[in-house]
Amino acid sequence: MSRTVVFVYRGYRFLCGAEKERPGQFRPVVIRKLGFPSEKEVLLMNDADFCRTEAEAVRHAEQQAMHWADGRAEVHEA
Repeated sequence: MSRTVVFVYRGYRFLCGAEKERPGQFRPVVIRKLGFPSEKEVLLMNDADFCRTEAEAVRHAEQQAMHWADGRAEVHEA
């Protein structure tokens, strides 16, 4: 990934990034960071939609991470 940010939401830790596919096309990538001691990384989703900028792709990855975490919260709250 060309740019990656650590994103924490609802107690989950994610790496949200952008992979450059072609000039002007970036794919959002979300990786879940599992906790200590393993610090294992699990790819959650690799979006098929492209974004025009790296920053847009990172923001989209953050939105995907929030959607994933919210979906898990609804299951546990029910």
